[in-house]
Amino acid sequence: MKQLWEEMPEQLRSFPQFCCYLLREQGLATTPTKQQVAVAQWMQDGPDRQLTVAFRGLGKSLLASYYALWRLRMDPEEKILVVSATAIKATDFTQFMLRTMAEVDLLQCLLPGMENRSSNVAFDVEPCTVEQSPSVRALGVGAQTTGQRCTCAILDDIETLANTLTILKQERIAHAVTEMESIIKPDEGQLLPRKIIYLGTPHTETSIYLRLVRERGYSSRYWPALYPEDRETYEGNLDPRMEEEVDSDPGLVGEPTDPERFSHEDILQRQASMTKASFELQFYLNCRLATLDRFPVRLGDICVLDIDGSALPETVVWSSSPEYRLQELVCVGMGSDRFWHRPAFINGWVERKEARVCMSIDPAGRGRDELAWCVLAEYGGNFFVLESGGSTLGYDDVVLENCAKIAKKWGVNYVIAEANMGDGMFTALLKPHMLRHHPVTIEEVKHSIRKETRLCDTLGPIIQQHRLCMLAKVIKADYRLLDEDPEHGYSRSVAHQMSRLTDEKGCLSHDDRADALAIALAYFVEAAAQDQMRTQIERSSQMQREDMEGWMSEQVGAVDSLALGWRPNLSNQGAYGGVKQLSV
Repeated sequence: MKQLWEEMPEQLRSFPQFCCYLLREQGLATTPTKQQVAVAQWMQDGPDRQLTVAFRGLGKSLLASYYALWRLRMDPEEKILVVSATAIKATDFTQFMLRTMAEVDLLQCLLPGMENRSSNVAFDVEPCTVEQSPSVRALGVGAQTTGQRCTCAILDDIETLANTLTILKQERIAHAVTEMESIIKPDEGQLLPRKIIYLGTPHTETSIYLRLVRERGYSSRYWPALYPEDRETYEGNLDPRMEEEVDSDPGLVGEPTDPERFSHEDILQRQASMTKASFELQFYLNCRLATLDRFPVRLGDICVLDIDGSALPETVVWSSSPEYRLQELVCVGMGSDRFWHRPAFINGWVERKEARVCMSIDPAGRGRDELAWCVLAEYGGNFFVLESGGSTLGYDDVVLENCAKIAKKWGVNYVIAEANMGDGMFTALLKPHMLRHHPVTIEEVKHSIRKETRLCDTLGPIIQQHRLCMLAKVIKADYRLLDEDPEHGYSRSVAHQMSRLTDEKGCLSHDDRADALAIALAYFVEAAAQDQMRTQIERSSQMQREDMEGWMSEQVGAVDSLALGWRPNLSNQGAYGGVKQLSV
């Protein structure tokens, strides 16, 4: 028999106690685990804009459905909006709510009446006032939210691997959730505060969950399955109780945080069947490693040189130590990849004319894509990005003239253009401009490998080995694109393109400038095998030989050379007196 609505019993007005009651009533558990209690407390007492990140299997979706029921039982005038990655998953959430209402006597008073909406998509609870917005509505993340009103929005696992594969898909999710702020009803002294609650596990460092924290001021809290050793991963948002437990007992590191749900043996079995990145992501909630595994390029692996490019260093040593971070340069990398690094050590300098300099051009065309260029110098197995740019004007004479002037400015030895588009037409158009400003051979390259794979295979190894250096002014100019074009500038940035590159087709909305860099690197690929230290030693030895020959060409040097076991080299009378060491 359906129960009449009465006010919530005093002992159940605490949401953790309410969870304990429902778990027992439904026969799911006698008591919630300590981590479930912590999550429940956070959902009740946490800020109005909050993010719950917990390991898979904790039961955060179950707790979220209980939270929605708790709010409705406390105040039947509540309007709950449930959003999931798909409409089916959202209706599964609401279906469980209806089932729980039917099974638990305390909640039967909420069951929809004959005159109420009662579907899995939308339903009203019995005591509520009839309004346009139902008591509970279920939507997929991409559904239309215009006209919706709610007092609490619960966004449960809105991210999946499928809808985060490309930048475009991620941006669609980001755009969709921006509507949440506008559909929340104003706080007019109601019993419970208005809230927007996100629950889920981030898949990458571009996750909407992390963007909510960094860009929109949401408060987050993490509950990993194992006590972590590196707590900096969570940027101060690890559950405080876990922090205290590890501080009091460091031996807990690596042990299950919720052994009642996952024993140590169970976790070891799961670890054996998963990749390291997947395990770190799902159980440690470590986005950094997952991203490293998926994204081959990290901007922090690039050395930044604050030079004008007229001279280049012989040896460059990279370091990730904090003292080498460049705080003044804005990094558009993802998550932990938020810093550029200056070299830890530089040894020797050579004039740019001693290096090989090429200019690569990706003639993508007009409109959505850019005609992109990159000026790259190579010396001693290191690569130096001297300039990077692009234009949406296509093959316009202004663009071609500018390319020729850039080639002259840097004294490039080669110009390489991709021939996949236009069947040599671009080269024919560029030649007159090059002949007028900087006569140099223009070579064409063709590619048969899928672009994403080619870019990963070219850029990844070079950058991971810290062989790529960028001038600081290149990075500054690249970042100014965001000011010039706030809507699309980020996607045209070469740094943004490199840091978001994956092997998946269509991973980037724009890849022209990254492609231009890859074309130049591929041209110098044979130089990547050079040992920069060997080059330096050979050059140093050559200079020593020249100094010795010059010294021995002097009269005093000739006498001293005989005392040191040197004799004239009659077969080779050179400019320096022609002496050579006696063979022993």
